[in-house]
Amino acid sequence: MKPLTRGLLLAGIQLLLALAVAGTLLYERNTLPRVWAETTGFDPLLPIRGRYVELNLVVDLAPGEAPSEAEPAAWRQGRLDVRGDRLVATLLPEGEYSSDTVMLMPVATPAGPRWAMVEPVAFFLPEEAEDPTRLDAGEVLWAEVSVPERGSPRPIRLEVRPLSPGSVPADTASPPAG
Repeated sequence: MKPLTRGLLLAGIQLLLALAVAGTLLYERNTLPRVWAETTGFDPLLPIRGRYVELNLVVDLAPGEAPSEAEPAAWRQGRLDVRGDRLVATLLPEGEYSSDTVMLMPVATPAGPRWAMVEPVAFFLPEEAEDPTRLDAGEVLWAEVSVPERGSPRPIRLEVRPLSPGSVPADTASPPAG
């Protein structure tokens, strides 16, 4: 096989792989449930990186979920789900572990004690965009995310909103979860 033929074959395989990944992400974006989630974002300030910010998503506990008062404030595993217009977590029983969950930690927010994802999700920014994590007093960063059955949500877009407990960005339309 000639070097040119091998090179074209390799380029074709790489193109097919890239199209498969893009198709999968596009399909998931159109079929997975979407919801706005409050974030605590930060710029990681790493010297070798692209233009992105890391976001810790803040979630509410599912109705009926509450860690026991005797339990110390510690990290817990939980499953994320969309209920209404909220991203909620269902905690796993203490000592139970699963590979399809996320780690959550208790955090204090202006709306009261809530839970945040320990592992941040990355949101990639255009080169000319300002850092959205630099907020003025009284502002909160929200992210629209698609929520897969297993693993971390995938951020789609960001929005800065005035701080008001329980506020959700105006555009909360979600595609059907079918």
